Amino acid sequence: MSKNLRAYTRALYAFDAAAARVAADQWDLPSPCADWTVREVLGHVTWGTLAVAARAAGEEPPREAPEAEVAGDDPYASFVAAREAVLTALDHEGVLQTVAETPFGEMPIDTFLGIYTLDPLVHAWDVATATGRPHGIDDAAAERALEGIRPLDEMLRGPGRFGDKVEADAGDAATRLAAFTGRQV
Repeated sequence: MSKNLRAYTRALYAFDAAAARVAADQWDLPSPCADWTVREVLGHVTWGTLAVAARAAGEEPPREAPEAEVAGDDPYASFVAAREAVLTALDHEGVLQTVAETPFGEMPIDTFLGIYTLDPLVHAWDVATATGRPHGIDDAAAERALEGIRPLDEMLRGPGRFGDKVEADAGDAATRLAAFTGRQV
């Protein structure tokens, strides 16, 4: 298994752990992700997970839709189905070397996973924070994600992406990662 696939899989399960603990009355709480509720964060990660699965299978990503629509009536079940779809799509000989068009340009799926690991990790922090629970994100995974995105700093900023960095020299790696991506910590 590649390091990128391992990191992405761990990030999916970190997100899963945060999402699984969301109570029925918490789906519409605001999240630290600007303008999104917890439900919308789940919808965003679900769509992104399905898009990774499609790229790994050599298909077009699903059409974009409002995050709450993607999340549906049972946001956690929607995410679990997407998680299983991506893990199935990635479990084929040679798939990591397949070159696909991504939001970051054309690249092997393995390279894309190395970048995209950031998404479920940061949003696990969002969901846990919004619902008042510990994030449970492993320090090594958060440090690796930070190292991977620092060179992409300017490309990651702007509307529909990350806001300005927030200063957070103290705290665990996941909190520093959240601050780097513009979350108030």
